[in-house]
Amino acid sequence: MEEKETIHINLLTELTGNLISEESEWEEEWTENDAYGMPLDGTDLAWYESAIREELNRYGEDDLMQYFSGSASIQEKVKSAVVTIENQEGTLYGCTKLELNEFLNPEELKELGDYITGQYSDGWGEGFEQQDIQVEEGILNVHFWHPGMERAKMQEETKTQNETQTEKSHLNKPRPKLRLLGHDGNIFSIMSDASILLKNNDQTAEAKEMCKRVLESGDYYKALLIISEYVETELSLPPKENKRTKRKHQPER
Repeated sequence: MEEKETIHINLLTELTGNLISEESEWEEEWTENDAYGMPLDGTDLAWYESAIREELNRYGEDDLMQYFSGSASIQEKVKSAVVTIENQEGTLYGCTKLELNEFLNPEELKELGDYITGQYSDGWGEGFEQQDIQVEEGILNVHFWHPGMERAKMQEETKTQNETQTEKSHLNKPRPKLRLLGHDGNIFSIMSDASILLKNNDQTAEAKEMCKRVLESGDYYKALLIISEYVETELSLPPKENKRTKRKHQPER
């Protein structure tokens, strides 16, 4: 039996931190609520990325799945969930790197997201934020969880050079057909079935490219239109060559 290709997904949440410094000019900027030092956001923490990463290596970038006792379906689909950090455009994020055997449905994704948030606040993350990271300005503590934290951003890992070379090649290939009806509006189910069809059609690179675009779309209907570029659905536009052929055989006026 052919082994399924591993899917790599990053869950990103912006880090916060506190810097305890002996310099009075820093202390003057604090408020009564900043009892643990000067508050820092992800942009501020990017300056200390090397020190934070070094502490992560010492503390351990744990696989959170070793502590997971939730749904069996999630345990079957998720191979690992390793905590690390990622710098994106000058902002430092907490990052859980997921290795999946197959995509999670919305209910599974919510359950896993809640579990990871719990680990950030009361488990792995609680232990890490107690680590004092020595930096030039003083002592730094980093928080993977903080009040009002936004929902994690979901991104597929950057494609390889070979995949980049095949970008948009799907536009020149015959598209397998997929009916949207029968999926109950589940975009992950639709994406998964479309991906399988493409891979069976020797379009593995296109399948990965499609999944990446869908995950980054952030909109259900936009995601459907993206999928409909790669496989023929009820929403797909007719192929351009068909339009040209039709015009060619139209009678002259």
